[in-house]
Amino acid sequence: MTISIVYGKTENVLNNLSGMDIRLNQEEMENYNRFRFPNDQSDYLAAHLLARYCIHHLTGVAIHEIELTQHCATCGGNHGKPEVIYPATTFVSWSHTSGYVASISAHKPVGIDIEKMASLDRAFGDSFLSPLEREAISLADGDEISSTLYKLWVKKESLIKLGLFRIDEMRDICLASSNTFYSHNRKKYAFIDIHSNPLMGAAVYEIEDGAIEKVSLTHL
Repeated sequence: MTISIVYGKTENVLNNLSGMDIRLNQEEMENYNRFRFPNDQSDYLAAHLLARYCIHHLTGVAIHEIELTQHCATCGGNHGKPEVIYPATTFVSWSHTSGYVASISAHKPVGIDIEKMASLDRAFGDSFLSPLEREAISLADGDEISSTLYKLWVKKESLIKLGLFRIDEMRDICLASSNTFYSHNRKKYAFIDIHSNPLMGAAVYEIEDGAIEKVSLTHL
């Protein structure tokens, strides 16, 4: 196995992992306490516990030995892209949204995003679609618009979490091509779709020539 992905309802994740020796560090507790609402705290907690479980599932390292941190490249705060301090040469990404959480871990940079689906219209796409994507959406049937917008959104967010783009560059990402892979700076990236109604998500990783990726996708 070279890539581990775990996702599920927040309540299921917390119930499944409650018996394990998983604790947030001081930085995480500070961020946790900043949330005003219990549901947001639960999603945050579940995502950070799930990240450790995902790394454990990938590497076999004891959960209580796993060390994570976050660092914002802009302000230096203890938020932003997550980093794995131990075990070394391991990468992780997580996402949480309204009662659902997901995490991905590998021995190379990865990204993941999930969203709880609702009804979206074409106007929402104006905020993040490229010109070619807007053209494609204009031809979509009414029932397809919302799911298509979510698919594009989570894939772009996963690329941002991978570190290829900033959030204000979403319109520069064009996924209108029918190609299976996404190319950027002479590198190729593959997406893994996560769809469990009402959850829509996508994970992304770089494709290495000659490498055979073994992906474990676990639903809690």
